[in-house]
Amino acid sequence: MNDKTITTKFSDKDYSVDFFENYLHDVLSLESVACKDWLTNKVDRCVTGKVAKQQCVGSLQLPLNNCGVMALDYCGKNGVATSIGHAPLPALINPRAGSRLAIGKALTNIIWAPLEKGLESVTLSANWMWPCNNPGEDARLYEAVESCSDFAIGLGINIPTGKDSLSMKQKYNDKEVISPGTVIISAAANCNNISNIIEPVFQPNNQNIYYINLANNNFNIGGSAFSQTLDFIGSSTIDSCDASYFKKTFNVFQNLIKENLISSGHDISSGGLITTILEMCFSENNIGANIDLNQFKEKDLIRLLFSESLGIVFQGKTEIEEVLNTNNINFINIGKVSNNSKLGLKSNSNNIIIDISKYRDIWFKTSYLLDQKQSGKIKAKERFENFKKHPLNFKFPNNFNGKINHHNTKKVNAAVIREKGSNSEREMAYAMTLAGFEVKDVHMTDLISGRENLEDINFIVAVGGFSNSDVLGSAKGWAGSFLYNEKAKKSLMNFYKRENTLSLGVCNGCQLFVELGLLHPEHEIKPKMDHNDSNKFECIFTSVEIQKNDSIMFKDLSGSKLGIWSAHGEGKFKLPYKETNYNIIGKYGYSSYPANPNGSDYNTAIISSSNGRHIAMMPHLERSTFPWNWPYYPNNRNDEVSPWIKAFESAKNWINKSI
Repeated sequence: MNDKTITTKFSDKDYSVDFFENYLHDVLSLESVACKDWLTNKVDRCVTGKVAKQQCVGSLQLPLNNCGVMALDYCGKNGVATSIGHAPLPALINPRAGSRLAIGKALTNIIWAPLEKGLESVTLSANWMWPCNNPGEDARLYEAVESCSDFAIGLGINIPTGKDSLSMKQKYNDKEVISPGTVIISAAANCNNISNIIEPVFQPNNQNIYYINLANNNFNIGGSAFSQTLDFIGSSTIDSCDASYFKKTFNVFQNLIKENLISSGHDISSGGLITTILEMCFSENNIGANIDLNQFKEKDLIRLLFSESLGIVFQGKTEIEEVLNTNNINFINIGKVSNNSKLGLKSNSNNIIIDISKYRDIWFKTSYLLDQKQSGKIKAKERFENFKKHPLNFKFPNNFNGKINHHNTKKVNAAVIREKGSNSEREMAYAMTLAGFEVKDVHMTDLISGRENLEDINFIVAVGGFSNSDVLGSAKGWAGSFLYNEKAKKSLMNFYKRENTLSLGVCNGCQLFVELGLLHPEHEIKPKMDHNDSNKFECIFTSVEIQKNDSIMFKDLSGSKLGIWSAHGEGKFKLPYKETNYNIIGKYGYSSYPANPNGSDYNTAIISSSNGRHIAMMPHLERSTFPWNWPYYPNNRNDEVSPWIKAFESAKNWINKSI
């Protein structure tokens, strides 16, 4: 391979602190910085029930986490943490710096999960996307790869895998466009405590807010979101500190997390220090901060606040200062959290007060504009207007102690029924097993062939998913498997004729029960499940308020209001009669969208047969079994399981008395 080095000089532009508010507005509106709610709410972020950390945080559930964690199983504390990092615009200015920054960003994103062996636990994957065979680009790629390799070796971590996309050029009739050479670094590591992952949400705990710089106090603004908004790239970019200092800081900080000395934290990435601090305020109402900038050596406020200089901001107990000093890690105590929804920035030259609610709306507006393209103008506007009006708040049942009830060891036979495309059977089976059921896996082919007839089963659960890929509509194909197969239909109808049986349909299973008319056989016009009002799949961690009821499973939860995952595309209960004709035992915590993600009649989330034995519900209680399943759980509790387990325990206790 032969190429020549071509040095490109990018220009700078003047700026003035007088236009700070304009700059902040434009940076928060930039797609790379702005809210990603339009994207995160349309993908299933809870499937498998092993999701320990996903994008959304705080009582407002805004997408701000940059570290994702999947539990390895349902009974331990180990998981796999993942993150990504890239720096395409800095790489335009300096390809070597771009590679180091991509690794640095991936690591400052994953640092918030307690890793078994600290940095040594991390493995990287490098995805190279480069417009090769264009003048100077092969030479730039060589520099970038060499720098990436050297920095990883210095950190003591490996890059055993990756991918190349080296034809990043598009030809048009009148021009050619090449992409900026980019490496996307994916990081993965063993997280050994899925319950202690630090989130970017300021806590009202009187702890100090600290800042650690990992770029040798380099506050260049070239290649930043700020430079993009002013339509320039810049002549000089940030870079990472040397590998040895980065490695030491990473591992010391990991120990602080494991010793429970850190309560919140966020990396500095797109948008710079100002965006980082604002984002740590956004996910809660009535949270702000007072920040003192005078200790920074950098006195240019624009560079200080908008440079994407590699680093972290966090809250911690004062004991951390001695640890950091002992290890010669430079840090700055920059302020405290407040409860007035204002961000105060204090410096010798300027004192700035920022209305957090105002700038949160600016940050969210880009998502709203994109959401109009998929949800329509009406529902997108509702989401934009309501996202800050639906804070999660819970009321736990008085008789719940957070423990698994082991006093009754007698097993009860139960079955999880699934079809082609079901995807929630394992988390459901585990939740049922925790409550003391002996759970059998029953596929529709078992019922159709006669291998299973449910005669020895007292509790059946039809689970969530996309049976038959929803080709005919949600659960319609699954319902047909019962209606048009004699053995399957007979097994199900005989089960419902018995007086000592219970059933639960969740999500796709709820759609099945409603389609079959199992809950309201006495009604001439049966309920239906319709498409969400937004006409798209909706995934949200919301809340459900359990009404006073006499159902077998949920009677003991009456009056409680609990967090729960919801993920569906056709979850709207269409109930043709008056509300009094139905046993609606669970309603969403707020009746408006998006807390009610589908627009169900009477705000219905959970509905019961008239005798209280058969339940259909759209939200996923089985994916909300453990505190670590909940993206927002009361921090003053130390529960082994969430209150939803009581529904299964109540089912088991009733069956024990009935058989």
